[in-house]
Amino acid sequence: MSIQTEQFIRYMPFVARCELELRELGLWWQRVTLVGKINSLDVAATLLDEMASTKRRFEELQQQLVVNLAQEKLNKLDLELGARAQVAIDILIRNLFERTADVGFLATDDDIRAFLRQPEPASDALAEIVERLREYTAKYSVYDEVIILDPDGRVCAHLDQNNPLPPRSRDRLIGETLATAEPYVETFRPSDLQPGRRAAHIFSARITESDDPRSRVLGILCLCFRFDHEMQSIFAQLVQQDELLAILDEKGRVIASSNEGALPFGCHLSVGAAGALYPVSHEGVRYLARTAPTNGYQGYFGLPWRGHVMQSTASAFDEEGASQSAPAVSVSGQLNAGELYQISRTAARVTDDLTLAVLNGQIIAAKRDAKEFMPVLNEIRGIGQQTREVFDRSIASLHRTVRDSLLSDAQFQAFLAVDIMDRNLYERANDVRWWALTSRFRELMSEPGAVTGARRTTLEAILAYINGLYTVYTNLFLFDRSGQIVAVSNPEEAGLVGTALPEAMPLHAALEVDHSQRYVVSAFEPSPLYGGRHTYVYMTSIRAPDSDRVVGGIGIVFDSEPQFRSMLEDALPRDAAGAIAAGAFGLFVERDGRIVSSTRDDLLPGERLEVEPALLRLANGERTARMTTWQDDDYVVGAAMSHGYREYKTTGDYDNDIVALIFIPV
Repeated sequence: MSIQTEQFIRYMPFVARCELELRELGLWWQRVTLVGKINSLDVAATLLDEMASTKRRFEELQQQLVVNLAQEKLNKLDLELGARAQVAIDILIRNLFERTADVGFLATDDDIRAFLRQPEPASDALAEIVERLREYTAKYSVYDEVIILDPDGRVCAHLDQNNPLPPRSRDRLIGETLATAEPYVETFRPSDLQPGRRAAHIFSARITESDDPRSRVLGILCLCFRFDHEMQSIFAQLVQQDELLAILDEKGRVIASSNEGALPFGCHLSVGAAGALYPVSHEGVRYLARTAPTNGYQGYFGLPWRGHVMQSTASAFDEEGASQSAPAVSVSGQLNAGELYQISRTAARVTDDLTLAVLNGQIIAAKRDAKEFMPVLNEIRGIGQQTREVFDRSIASLHRTVRDSLLSDAQFQAFLAVDIMDRNLYERANDVRWWALTSRFRELMSEPGAVTGARRTTLEAILAYINGLYTVYTNLFLFDRSGQIVAVSNPEEAGLVGTALPEAMPLHAALEVDHSQRYVVSAFEPSPLYGGRHTYVYMTSIRAPDSDRVVGGIGIVFDSEPQFRSMLEDALPRDAAGAIAAGAFGLFVERDGRIVSSTRDDLLPGERLEVEPALLRLANGERTARMTTWQDDDYVVGAAMSHGYREYKTTGDYDNDIVALIFIPV
């Protein structure tokens, strides 16, 4: 028994109860044996010595059973707590990765550059730039403040008028941003740029004269991320009863917590080794804890933060919540091949051997007319049966634990997959709306005549720059009012220029968009814009600078195949080596059963999946899990219906229900 397992057994009521029952049965066996020896000396010694070997075999099995029960409980908790700690930090990092592109692109905004070129901007110029920043945060609602500074730290403009900024900031991020060779600086600490915050989370970048980063520095752009708000949203989706979730900095200090009464901001925690379950005491309560560094996302790892989860030992090992009435299930792939299954089979054989030994003893006792020994033999057989019942009951309980754990894991992984999808596509809806407001697009698309020559070159240079920052798109394109493509970001797609948009594209709906918060999305179907493969294309109108006249539109082609598959793979269960669990697979499916994405090469986008209809009828945000048979194999399947993120799919902007399905073999 490992030291870790041994120290936790006392917190496990079920395991301790099992151990106590077996110990008491062993003591009773000894007493009965003693009575037999005293009262039937002529037959007892040989028979009872023979049965003593059976008792020793039970005792050996007892030790194996207790250790394995305890270890299985710990393994289950390790997987569950580890998953939540990992997901908490990785969802945050995925979100922050998008911010690194945002700050780089907004820092090249022509309107902001023009504003900073003015020695003393007039009040109307200030009002216009603030309105532009407001337009930005209306789409990217993850920011609550945008600040424009000159190179000396003087505040030139900012969005949040309730933020009491000093006329000139002395935050060291100004010097760091001006000096860095990186495209941005990420800061998390107290700052005079958000003096009302205990810590400001700021992405800052240089604003230069042109897209050449070596050109003259005009100022600094600061995007202030809604860190506390975002973390509460993440925690609300992940935290379980009697559990504490937190994000820790590199010194083990809490920078975000699901319960600030128990884990206040700034408190220091003792952190164990990453990837291992460990005990910890906090405020007089004993917890099991798990800490996880981020896996990163597309090379971005952010600041040196970690996800951290703590569950009280009382709650972690509570048996009250365990299902006692749910139907038994086969868990051959998870349990029957393991040591506990062998213990169960060995216990059955030992009991059978004991029954034969008792029967033999009864025959011998009858021949020797030792009737007083019969009750002893019957009692020993009864003790053997009770011992086996304890084994069977304990292992049956473990079966329920494994089953409930599998169901819970599958449900959680399905939720994770669809949540990642909603969060990712939220960014795509933001991107298309904001890029449609690019001043140069509006100006050049408004000029009379066809978009050719230098005008097209300028437009395509801007598109290519954007696409270089936002790599989840295979192409960005501009189209005129007739639906003709006039510019593309991807040189390999240059052949599209001058061609009409495919008939399946929602051209008329895009051109009719009359508000900067609106957009349209194509159906998920094969598209010539994506090499004949299935994808989503986000589109909206582009309007002339000084009028309500629509001059064309913008479309962005989402690279759906690798992006969706990556989301699903990130949500699949992993083995101890970090590889996707053998036989597990995931899908995104529309309500009618059409596949959007799959991690199996034999389940292709556009095909219909034969699955229980109830899994496709879940309400938005609903999750479930069940045992099922699919293609003659047994699985646990977790299902979760999309629920949107922030304003995306929650405000009537877009209706597209997707269910994530995670299949785990059993």
